[in-house]
Amino acid sequence: MDYFLIWLSVSYSVILYSPLIAAQQFEYRSHICTNDSTYTANSSYPSNLNATLSSLYENASRSDDFGSISVGQNSDRVSALFLCRGDNSSESCRGCIKTAREEIKILCSNYKEAIIWYDRCMLRYSNRSIFSFKDEWPRAWLGNKNDIGNDIDQNQFNSNLGGLMFQLISRAASSSNLFAMGDRNGIFGTVQCTPDIPPSDCRICLSGRVSEIPSCCSGKVGGNVLTPSCSIRFETYPFYTAPPAPPPPASSPSPTTPPPTSLNPSGMDFIHYHF
Repeated sequence: MDYFLIWLSVSYSVILYSPLIAAQQFEYRSHICTNDSTYTANSSYPSNLNATLSSLYENASRSDDFGSISVGQNSDRVSALFLCRGDNSSESCRGCIKTAREEIKILCSNYKEAIIWYDRCMLRYSNRSIFSFKDEWPRAWLGNKNDIGNDIDQNQFNSNLGGLMFQLISRAASSSNLFAMGDRNGIFGTVQCTPDIPPSDCRICLSGRVSEIPSCCSGKVGGNVLTPSCSIRFETYPFYTAPPAPPPPASSPSPTTPPPTSLNPSGMDFIHYHF
């Protein structure tokens, strides 16, 4: 589904589209290269960067959803990390990180600090420490191109969306990988933080992103708010991979006498789902 970029901080340079990105199987979201930090080809930084990005891919190949590493010393030190969406398969995670590491070097050539987001992963690197603290800048807001329309009550939609998001935040903050997904009244959502930050910071970061939805995606059927430490997304279709349903309980032996007549005139039982 096509997206349009609603906002990006003017202090960062951004390229919104690349034919190389469009050719990939992973949906590109955004990337940002900082304007005030570049490296020269004869420094140690490019070789350290290549070593760092290669190590990140190796970490992803070991079926990890998150990885971080630093290479080098002083001003040529490179710190980098990646995060795959919590419902990813290991194969999908590896593929997304492979794409991200190749594209970020092209899109942000000669920059010492950059970040790139796809629908299934995020990768960032910097010449400063980026580990174990809540980082909410830079950020990107993206909104679905489709409006809610007159067939849906927008106030009710917003109420359902807010209820879903804060339910997911609570679940993510208490989970081991700081990720949660779920749906409510036809709205599907995911929230996620990098697992190197404390759950309390994760909750703050995600709550801040939810508060930006009116600015980002008001009246839209979907939206995506992205920062280095956390992200949220919602749509009116299931864009994530739901876990398999638990097997049904073992059937009981057939009764020897006919069952009583059902009180449900349709002949079907109602099923209630709780999230």
